[in-house]
Amino acid sequence: MTDPTLLRRPGAATRWLEALPLGNGRIGAMAWGDPVRARFGLNESTFWSGSPTATRDRRTSREEASQILARAREQFEAGQVARAQQMLEGLGAAWSQAYQPVGDLIVTGGASVEGVGARADTGGADSADIGTSGAGGTAGDAAERVLDLARAEHRVRTPAGEQLSFVSTADDVLVHAFPLAGDSAIEVELDSPQVEEHRRTASGQLAVVLRAPSDAPPSHQGAPMAWNEEGPGRIAVVVRSRHEGDRALVVCALVTTWRGFGAQPDRPVADALAEARRQAEAALAHGEDELHRRHLAQPLPGAHEVALTLDGAEDSALLATCFAYGRYLLASSSRPGLPPATLQGIWNAQVSAPWNSNYTVNINLEMNHWAAGVAHVPAAAAALEKYTAMLREVGQETARRLYGADGWTVHHNSDPWGYSDPVDGDPKWATWPMGGLWLERELDSLAAFSGEDAATIAARRFPARRSAAAFALDLLHESADGHLVTFPSTSPENEWIASDGQTVALSEGAGMDRWLLREVLEAVVADAELLGRLEDPVVSRAVAALALVPEPRIGADGRVLEWHADALAEVEPTHRHVSHLGFLYPGTQEVSAELERAAAASLDGRGDEATGWSLVWKTALWARLHRPDKVQDLLELFLRPAERADGSERSGLYPNLFSAHPPFQIDGNLGIVAALAECLLQSHREEIELLPALPPIMADGSVRGLRARPGIAVDMSWTDGVVTAVRLRALGPGARGVHHVRCAQRTTVVELTDEQAVEVELAGPPASAQRPMTAAER
Repeated sequence: MTDPTLLRRPGAATRWLEALPLGNGRIGAMAWGDPVRARFGLNESTFWSGSPTATRDRRTSREEASQILARAREQFEAGQVARAQQMLEGLGAAWSQAYQPVGDLIVTGGASVEGVGARADTGGADSADIGTSGAGGTAGDAAERVLDLARAEHRVRTPAGEQLSFVSTADDVLVHAFPLAGDSAIEVELDSPQVEEHRRTASGQLAVVLRAPSDAPPSHQGAPMAWNEEGPGRIAVVVRSRHEGDRALVVCALVTTWRGFGAQPDRPVADALAEARRQAEAALAHGEDELHRRHLAQPLPGAHEVALTLDGAEDSALLATCFAYGRYLLASSSRPGLPPATLQGIWNAQVSAPWNSNYTVNINLEMNHWAAGVAHVPAAAAALEKYTAMLREVGQETARRLYGADGWTVHHNSDPWGYSDPVDGDPKWATWPMGGLWLERELDSLAAFSGEDAATIAARRFPARRSAAAFALDLLHESADGHLVTFPSTSPENEWIASDGQTVALSEGAGMDRWLLREVLEAVVADAELLGRLEDPVVSRAVAALALVPEPRIGADGRVLEWHADALAEVEPTHRHVSHLGFLYPGTQEVSAELERAAAASLDGRGDEATGWSLVWKTALWARLHRPDKVQDLLELFLRPAERADGSERSGLYPNLFSAHPPFQIDGNLGIVAALAECLLQSHREEIELLPALPPIMADGSVRGLRARPGIAVDMSWTDGVVTAVRLRALGPGARGVHHVRCAQRTTVVELTDEQAVEVELAGPPASAQRPMTAAER
C-alpha cells in the first residue's frame, strides 16, 4: 500500500514549483534537492514589508468618511448605483503590506559527493512516487528526493550517500546534513533580493543582515516599492557548519526585529543578530544525530493525531496525500503569537508576490483555517485566534473612524501590522466591511470542536462576539421593504449590471451579509442566555434585529439571491466566489429542503470549472448537499495537473502538489482537508453523520482522529462505501453525554460517559449505549 505521507520525486528540482516545503511554524524552507549544490528558499513568518505606520497618513478621516457614506447612500437609494459606488472608493486610500522572501541559501562541499559512503538510516521512505513529478536537473539526475510529512523532513538519496534536511521546532533552525570527505571544505552562500546591511563570512560560516522594503504597494497601484531605511524590519541570517566524520552539518538561524502584532519592527538589529548567533551555535553543538532526535521528539502540534488512508487507484492515493499534505502545510506555517498562514502559507519567493502574499479576508484567510478544527491542527487555530485578537483591537478605531460604529471591523486585506481599512482600489473587493464577523464566526467554529462545555465557550467568546455584533448592528439601515440591511455591501468580487447598463458591485444586505449577520447575532444571543446577560444592550438590539434581518432568500429563478434585489443581470454567471452560499458551508444554520434545492441550482449555475480554492469550496458545498457525484467531479478537477502542454495554467496541482489558483495559492491545499472531512463526517445538525457524501474515489479507506462537534474524535473504516468500524472518544467534558450517530438511514444512540474510546455497533438493532473499549482494545 502506498504511504500517503511520503512525496517522492526523481532528480533535483529545476524551479520553485518543483521544490518541496519544510517549516516549523516560523521558518520556512523550499528544498530543491540537488545533492551537489543544495538550495533552500528561505522565509520567516514575521519578515514583512513596511510597518504599522507605513501608510497611516493616507487613511480616510472620520469627516471624509461620514460625508462619503451619506452621499453614497443617497445616490444608491436614488438608483444611481454606479455613482454611489464611485463615491465609496474614497473610503480606501492606503494598502496592506507584503510578505517577503529572505533569499536562497546555497550549500556545497569543496569536492563532488561521488564515492562517499551512504548513510544507513533510510527513514522508511520506500513508497512509490505520488502525483505529478517535475523534471530532474542534470546535477541531481541520480538523486531521489523524499518529503516525509510524518517526520517533517526531506531526504535526498544518491549512490554517493544521503542528505537530510529539516526545520527543527526543538532548536528553531534549519538543519542540513550531507556526506562529505573529511578534507573537503563546506561552502555556504546567501543570495537575497533584499537590501543587505551587513555581511561577514568565513569558511563555512555566514552572518548577514537584510532590510525589507519600507512600503510595498499592490500591483494594481502601479507605484514602485520603497526601500527607505526608516520603518521596515530587518532579519539576521546566521549559518554555522562543521565536519562530523564523513558528513557535514550545516545549521541556519533566522531572527527578525519583529516586536509583535501591530508594533513597529524596531528591535535593535544587534540583538537580533546576537540571538541568531546563539541559536545557530547552540544547535551546531548538538551534532546531527542529537538534532535529529530532538526534532523527532518535538513534532508539530497535532501532527500524528489525524490520518486518512484511501485504497484504490492512483488518484485515491494522491487524494489521501493531499489530505496529509494540507495538514502538514497548515501546521508548518502556523505558530501561536506569530502571523498565521498567508496566501502562500510560509513559502514565498517573490518580493512582489501575487496579491502581496498577505491576507485576503473575504475568503482565503478563513478557508486556510477551516480544517484546523475538524482535522485538528491546534497551532493554526491558536495562531488565528491571536491574530484576530490584534485585529479586534486595531479594528475598533477603523469602525469608529469610517462608520461611526461601535465594535470592530476589518476589510478584505490585512497584514501583521493590523491594516483594517478598505484598500485603495475597486469597491467590488475593497468595499466589504464584514471581515470581523467572518473571523469571529470562524473562531466560533473552531471552538465547537474543542470538547469544552457550552458555558465555558460562551464565557470566553461572549466579549468578542458582542463586539462583532455591535459593529454589525451599527451598519444596519432600514430598506424600502422594511427589513434591516447592511450598507455599504457587496458580494465579494462579483458584479451585476445596473438598469443603465453600467457594471456595478454595490448592494445593500447582500446574501453573504445576511448569513453572517444571522450567525453572529444568534451566537451572541445564545451566549447571553447561557450567561444570564439578556439585558445587555447589544444583546437586546440583536434580538430585535434578528426579527428584521432576512434569512437567505430565493429568487424567481430558483437560485439563492446574491444581491439586494431579484433578477439582477450577472456580469459573470460562473464567478469563482460563492459567498452567498456560505450559510450552507461553512455556516451551520438550519437549512430547509427548499433552500438546499436553491443552493444546488446556484451551484449548477456557477458551474464546476473554477480557481483552486473555489473548487474546494464547491466540493464542501456539494458534500453538505449529499451529492457524492458532484464531489467526484470537483475532486477530479482539483487533482489534475495545473500546467498544460502549451504552457498555459488552470486550477489543479503543480509538480510539488501546491494548489493553483493559478498562480499558486495555498488555500486550495489547506481547504481540501476540510472539504474531504465534510465528505466523511458531518456534525453541524446536532448529530454525527458518517460518510454523508462519499465519492467513488474515496470508496475504500479509513480515518483516524477526525473531529466531530462538540469535540469527539472519530476513528472509522469503510469498504465499498459501507462503514465497517467506528470508534468515538470524547475530547472533553462538553462532549460527554448522549449522541446520535447516523449512517445513511440508520441512527444509533451512543453515550460517552468519559474520555475513553467507545466502539459503535452499526449492525443489528439500535442500542441506547455502546460499551466502552477495554484497555487492550485501545
